[in-house]
Amino acid sequence: MRQRPYPPVWLMGLTDLTIGMYVGMLIVTLPELLAARHVPEATIATLTAGVAFSPSFWAFLVCPVLDVRFTHRLYAVFGAVGCAVCLTAALFSLHHMVLLGALLLLGALSGVMGANALGGWFAKVVAREDKTHLSAWMTIANFIGNGLSAVVAGAVISHLGLPVAAPLLGVLLLLPVAIYPFIPVQKPDARLARESFGRFFGEIVQVFKRREVLVALALFILPAGSFALTNVLGGLGAAFHASMQEVSVAAGIGIPAGGILGSLCLPLLARRLRLRPLFLAVGIVGGLFTLGLLWLPHSPATFVVAIVGENVFESLAYAATFAISFETIGQGNPLSATIYSVLSAAATFPVDYMAAIDGHAFQWHGLAGAFGVDALAGIASCLALALMLKLVRAKSAAVPGPADVAGGDSANNAA
Repeated sequence: MRQRPYPPVWLMGLTDLTIGMYVGMLIVTLPELLAARHVPEATIATLTAGVAFSPSFWAFLVCPVLDVRFTHRLYAVFGAVGCAVCLTAALFSLHHMVLLGALLLLGALSGVMGANALGGWFAKVVAREDKTHLSAWMTIANFIGNGLSAVVAGAVISHLGLPVAAPLLGVLLLLPVAIYPFIPVQKPDARLARESFGRFFGEIVQVFKRREVLVALALFILPAGSFALTNVLGGLGAAFHASMQEVSVAAGIGIPAGGILGSLCLPLLARRLRLRPLFLAVGIVGGLFTLGLLWLPHSPATFVVAIVGENVFESLAYAATFAISFETIGQGNPLSATIYSVLSAAATFPVDYMAAIDGHAFQWHGLAGAFGVDALAGIASCLALALMLKLVRAKSAAVPGPADVAGGDSANNAA
């Protein structure tokens, strides 16, 4: 067996704990702290869901800097440190809403850029046969990070008080950085650093004309694998006659359990199906599962099934987006972090707009409206994209595409 030039992929995947823990504190810890200080719910939602999460949509505009001058490792360190410092400062600024919003925004931007640096870095150094396993463990790290930070933060703040807990929680975000020195790193392309930004962005434009990149963007922008219903299920417990305690227990156990199970299924399924058809198959089967829930009684037991099942499919689709992104970037791509950041932003887009649509659908027709709209939108998107993949494959076979501009897999892999 050959000597691996990098640590086990499960350990590399755990580097994503930083962004996972930051998000967990944004969606659980900070809202609880602000609510205890009688901050209006609308203000809390604006700060967390609005301001703090916005970099996931627009950070790709500044992420091309990750491919020039310094190594991806150094950018990942900068991102983790920025995330930790901003979180610590934010916990000391709970009475200053403007300052708090600015710190949460900067912390999220640092976290997103650090995560995109990791994605660009790993795309270059991890062998192709290991990337599905890496994708699974990065997804697991996100789910574990969400739950771990919420549990640890609550316990530390309760027992030690906020002045002591704030810096400790910042240090917690930095623990995954200890893995970085053991991962090999490639130097950035010196030519990209020397040449003008005009030429640099010109090459970026050419990269995003590549067929496989456009296919990946189409897969991610449509709600084929968004499973955004997971973001609104927590507020639908009453429709299943579940108490607040039952909702908390179901979410606390079901979300990480479903996330880990779904993530670990990816390497097994990827042995039998190519990634893009697998991604669409997950969307279709998951949509049928969602429709099937409507035939079950509206009981707490059904709520548990919904929580676990939806998170299984969401995590499997999420892990597949990591793997598709890595495959699209290919090996040795000098613009790896740039491409990864754009694909990551595209993947978060349908989660946001479908969560809003599902919420309106619930107001329109209750559970049948929310579940039906989410499932049918996903299935319809998958069928349309399956047709697109078939046409792309046929065109690729008939007319071989030109060589890639900046490295990466062949156009045939896009199908």
